[in-house]
Amino acid sequence: MTQQSNGAALTPDEATITIPTGTGSMDSSSEPKQKGKNKGKNKNKNKRRNKLKGGKKRRLTAKTADRLDLYQRSVNSPETDVDFATRVFKELRERPLRHFREDFCGTAAMTAEFLSRDTRNTAEGFDLDSVPVEWGKLHNFGSVSDGDARMTFHLADVRDPADKRPDMTVAQNFSYFCFKEREELLNYFRSIHRDLAADGIFLMDIYGGPDALMEQEEEREIDDDAFTYVWDQVEYWPGTGEYKCAIHFRFSDGSEMTNAFTYDWRLWGLPELKDVLYDAGFETVRPYFEGTDEDDEEEGNGEFDFDEKGENCIAWIGYLVALK
Repeated sequence: MTQQSNGAALTPDEATITIPTGTGSMDSSSEPKQKGKNKGKNKNKNKRRNKLKGGKKRRLTAKTADRLDLYQRSVNSPETDVDFATRVFKELRERPLRHFREDFCGTAAMTAEFLSRDTRNTAEGFDLDSVPVEWGKLHNFGSVSDGDARMTFHLADVRDPADKRPDMTVAQNFSYFCFKEREELLNYFRSIHRDLAADGIFLMDIYGGPDALMEQEEEREIDDDAFTYVWDQVEYWPGTGEYKCAIHFRFSDGSEMTNAFTYDWRLWGLPELKDVLYDAGFETVRPYFEGTDEDDEEEGNGEFDFDEKGENCIAWIGYLVALK
């Protein structure tokens, strides 16, 4: 979701709907960015392609599609994230993960998945934007048993405390990149450290590699080509780390939902983040990197393992696990 520097999730900028003309061409800038398929591991943790029910393609266009639905189908990977979170917590704390906090939760797809795993699980979600939160309640929690009793949504700043100390707090989809100054990021990490249970864990995802610095578009077909997801790295300034990105969606009729989501970030490096986490009081910070698909070296395999140094790839994705 689009973020602002105080850590709040905002309603995404109104998307520009482009309808194909007789030539079928799309508007482009005078200096087009490099375009193409993903090079290196994509940023969505081996996103599982959801097959459309009934075996039929639902014809989507820029006018008829729901951008929050498109986002979940192309960006979110709640099964992968919850698998990893529960496994790592069990391995490191030798007990099951029970109370979960999702910062910048948006539609809270990960939280809904976590609650669906065990009726003993409880959760809290933090986000300032009511639009994705209400959408998530409607679309993600209907099948969650006792969801209203086990889930609390807070329309509040992510630095505010939870009602109950969480076993784990997560900040997914690189949402913490909204904190552009080190002091801001440090204050956020300190608030997490204060809020966690005594043996709590903070989990965040991260990506990097030379490919992350390029001003380029990456395309990926979703749901058997029902639509095309476009990750647009619009600008990167090496002197400050300022990083502007956007998500567009393109459809088979030639229409396009441009700037469905926009991001004004700082691209933080993994060693920088580890340093700030230690300064915030975390005792141990462990990086986990995604492995490579045996059949396609440019794709991840969805499996994340601890590796202190990592592999020098053109693009990589991983998690940072910070132990209180």
